[in-house]
Amino acid sequence: MPVYNRSENNSRVEMENKESVDKVVIIEDEKDVGETLKFILEKNGFSVDFYLSAEEFFLTKKFYSTCVYIIDSILPGIQGEDVIRTVRLKDKLSPIFIISGKVEGQDISQGLACGADDYLPKPFNTDHLLQKVRNAVHKTNIILENHMNVGIKLLPEANSVLYDGITVNLTSREYLIVDKLIKSPGKIVTREELVGDFDDSETTVRTIDVHVSSLRKKLEKIRLVIDTVRGKGYKIELNTSENSFNVKSPLK
Repeated sequence: MPVYNRSENNSRVEMENKESVDKVVIIEDEKDVGETLKFILEKNGFSVDFYLSAEEFFLTKKFYSTCVYIIDSILPGIQGEDVIRTVRLKDKLSPIFIISGKVEGQDISQGLACGADDYLPKPFNTDHLLQKVRNAVHKTNIILENHMNVGIKLLPEANSVLYDGITVNLTSREYLIVDKLIKSPGKIVTREELVGDFDDSETTVRTIDVHVSSLRKKLEKIRLVIDTVRGKGYKIELNTSENSFNVKSPLK
């Protein structure tokens, strides 16, 4: 019996706007299912990481600040529901979908109770899953945008950052770096990742360090701190208790 049903009309759905959340993590032990989902999602503008087991996922130590998870509940070794519980310890926002051959009502309730947002029994229609993912991404981006507006506002048209009525003007390269860090609060962004965001051969790890040094001086104006994680990269912490970014209090 097939694990999924492909729609007769599986044409690409064009993304009207570039979305902040574009990463999808798939954990599925059936390789053909995982590869099919990966192909469809990438065709529709998403970046996809595919793992055949929970152990493989945990070994990478990649916990994105916000992404979409598609997890099979029945996995070899660590089970899907245990993965979800672990993810939810650190990430309360990312949409999580369970795909499973378990179709009993009790199984579905149990899957949702562990922290999943939706449950799709196999076989499922890939077009329906794609639309569910797109809807979840849209809602998550609204939440992120509203949350961000509480503290810091990014102004891409002006390469500027606005906080508490104060505007900090940046170069286009500085803006790309701070944009990446702010949209990944608490996540270590490596120098190599930042280099990869520039479409030229001139940007190196060293030039990233120079840009960050310049950024730090400019962001002192709004007391915004970029932390260095030795040997790894940079990050900006999100102060969840105050619903704002890690901004220093004004000096007395």
